[in-house]
Amino acid sequence: MSKKRLSLLALFLALGLILSACGQQTTPPSQGDTSTATSTGTTTSTGDGEKYIAFSNKGLDYYFWTVCQVGAQKECEERGWKFEASDAKLDSARQFDQFVNFINKKPDAIMADPNDSEGLIAAADQAVAAGIPVAIVDTPLTGGDIAVTVAFDNYDAGTLAAQSIVKALEAKYGEAKGTVVNCYGAMSSEAWRLRKEGMDAEFAKYPNIKYIAVPAEGEISKTQDAVLNQYAAGVEIDALHTPSDNPGMGLVSALKMENKWFKRGEDGHVIIVTIDGEPIANKFIEQGYYDYSIAQDGYAYSAIAIEMLEKYTFKGEKVPLGPYENKDYYWEKCEIVDSDAGPYVKVPAYEINPENCTDPRHWGIVAEQKLGIKYDMSAVE
Repeated sequence: MSKKRLSLLALFLALGLILSACGQQTTPPSQGDTSTATSTGTTTSTGDGEKYIAFSNKGLDYYFWTVCQVGAQKECEERGWKFEASDAKLDSARQFDQFVNFINKKPDAIMADPNDSEGLIAAADQAVAAGIPVAIVDTPLTGGDIAVTVAFDNYDAGTLAAQSIVKALEAKYGEAKGTVVNCYGAMSSEAWRLRKEGMDAEFAKYPNIKYIAVPAEGEISKTQDAVLNQYAAGVEIDALHTPSDNPGMGLVSALKMENKWFKRGEDGHVIIVTIDGEPIANKFIEQGYYDYSIAQDGYAYSAIAIEMLEKYTFKGEKVPLGPYENKDYYWEKCEIVDSDAGPYVKVPAYEINPENCTDPRHWGIVAEQKLGIKYDMSAVE
């Protein structure tokens, strides 16, 4: 689930994309339809090419998706594997063609972050028929014989975000009351739709909370306008929400324009809760301006997918269902469950808060410090 352009130099000297649910907008390199996200735009390998992994990415215009791709490349390089990636630029037809082109190159596996949860199934079926396993990250397919899917539950994320807002309102008033404005994202996005549905259902349990859901399409400018319109209508806002961190910049700019940009504990502070847990959320929680963010671990997605391919798929074994544990990730434990497309590593959504926001295992911190992908906050500084 962020949509501000990163510095071209800072991003692609580091390697390479965004986005709880959901990512910050970046400037992709000039490249062909099937080039990698490296500064040279060529296929990379740090070893003898024992395995060849192709990554079909939905786009490089968003911080979250860039992190997924760069993370995959790093995992391959550490193993001495060949890696190649394509940028569909958010075009489903282009991604389908790029995926099929990868099949013709006969990689050991194809990874993908689909634009279209249904439209890419046919391409995935072609790969499997050709003996090439498929791993999916971030956006699950609704069918097919997928070796492993790694993603999280967007509905749960919306529910958790609402619960965090309720907690903050209770801390403010001693009970669950107040006015909440949800500047929700485009309903054409399944992730944003599910996040809104989870939040809607949770706030329906609290009759003393006035819940106002306004469309903002997940865009910074429209989110800013949505907030300003509420203030112009005389609404006294206690809490604000956006379903991803990038449009959250619109909340920040609106509050600054209304002279309501205050830290927790200061008079006039407006509660802010976002989803995704991008670097901006960690930093503003630490500084005291944000209250919570619900994280989806974009770094873990590709790392776990490659781990499952290496441990099971490449050995001719199915990914086993059941518990998964890895203390490298903040959430540490999750379940591998069955789905319509096969084994699904259900990475849990979790709350980033003032007590844990500096933990180095949060994916936003890993992305900046370990992958070297800096987050551009100039729009709100």
